[in-house]
Amino acid sequence: MTRLVALLFGLLLISGCAATSGIEATGKTTWNEEGARELSKRVVINNGSLARDIEVADVTSSQVGDLMRAQVMLRSRDSGTLQFQYKFDWYDIQGVEVVDNAPWQPVILYGKEAKTIHGLGPNPRAREFKLKLKGTDE
Repeated sequence: MTRLVALLFGLLLISGCAATSGIEATGKTTWNEEGARELSKRVVINNGSLARDIEVADVTSSQVGDLMRAQVMLRSRDSGTLQFQYKFDWYDIQGVEVVDNAPWQPVILYGKEAKTIHGLGPNPRAREFKLKLKGTDE
């Protein structure tokens, strides 16, 4: 799984930069033909500099009661201290944003450290999330 995420991460890095800054990791809940819950994952790189320093190592989710819980493991590729911010955006099954109004949260990764970022959907309609990462100066 880690190799798949790293490969996807690398391919998206090669694809260039978009209009927004940072890194986005998304997870969307779907159900297979047997009715089992599945999570489709995607990583979008909008800032090559940040992407050289931070790896999105894993994206998972679970249900906590009737709320979606997102979990994203980030890994520092740098030997120094990295300071950045993150924010979760939430969407319903049709892709319509579920308003959360949560502020950007600061996070620090020390040299080569791995850290897991958690988010909890604001209500039961939230079935998809997007974790946004940006530098502290953006």
